[in-house]
Amino acid sequence: MREMKNQKTLEALRKKAGLGICESSRMPNLNKVSQLLTELGIQNSCLESSCEKWSSPAGYRYYTSGGSRTYTGFWLRVPQINMNIDSTDTYYSWNTKQYAQELVKLIDTL
Repeated sequence: MREMKNQKTLEALRKKAGLGICESSRMPNLNKVSQLLTELGIQNSCLESSCEKWSSPAGYRYYTSGGSRTYTGFWLRVPQINMNIDSTDTYYSWNTKQYAQELVKLIDTL
């Protein structure tokens, strides 16, 4: 297989997908994943996204006058496997291993 422009992104995705329960690795940036998928000829779209979340100061479980914070990230859509990922989603980091596994499975079927 020829060397791809986004080889490091593919290696990072494979690493994230294959880790055990106690191991950790970062999910590649979604705009980099989009570039990889485009290079491989997989239809996808990647848009910038943002959301505003209320913050609670000093670790309180309830909202006080702490205000809010705007988070920015990316939204990746892969229609072939009906995948919609938003990196500003509250539980995004909990699901990254599953996302990586589904993307690697799609890439390996090419």
